[in-house]
Amino acid sequence: MFILLTGPVHEGKTTACWKAIPGLRSAGCKVAGFISPPLLNAEGDKVGIEMMDLTTGAHQTFARVRPANETATIGVYHITDEAIEWARRVLAAALLANTDWLVIDEIGPLELHRGAGFAFALPALADPLRVPNAIVIVRESLIQELSERLGRADIVVVRVTVQNRGQIPAQLVKLATSAQG
Repeated sequence: MFILLTGPVHEGKTTACWKAIPGLRSAGCKVAGFISPPLLNAEGDKVGIEMMDLTTGAHQTFARVRPANETATIGVYHITDEAIEWARRVLAAALLANTDWLVIDEIGPLELHRGAGFAFALPALADPLRVPNAIVIVRESLIQELSERLGRADIVVVRVTVQNRGQIPAQLVKLATSAQG
């Protein structure tokens, strides 16, 4: 099963996925990949993106809101080459791991429009034998494009909203355990 977790910006996609991880593990699922929680300043404003390796627990700052004197890599963010390489290594290791569920937070314009970031993983993600089960966070505006690129028949779209975000972690665990048989 290939779950595309989507919803409006700042609705809780990453948080819902993060909260599902313990439930997946409690259900006996081996999880690999990464989750990308926001970096917040003291006022609670998003100033960047952290990336956490779900296998090792290692983490690294992936992106920062670009200062006025820097060029943005994508959107409002500046991403260093070192952060991209670290993240690619995490994803490459997850693709090779003996895992039940691959988690990717997220596939976005960097991959789909620029062929950068985690674009190298798209052929593997398209192959249900290589990646039988995955949860991939994707923006609503990119669902159709990613679905078409992957061409998988087992895609399930789960939308996070303000109204349902509290139920999404349990829904993800239920979907995952049903896919495990």
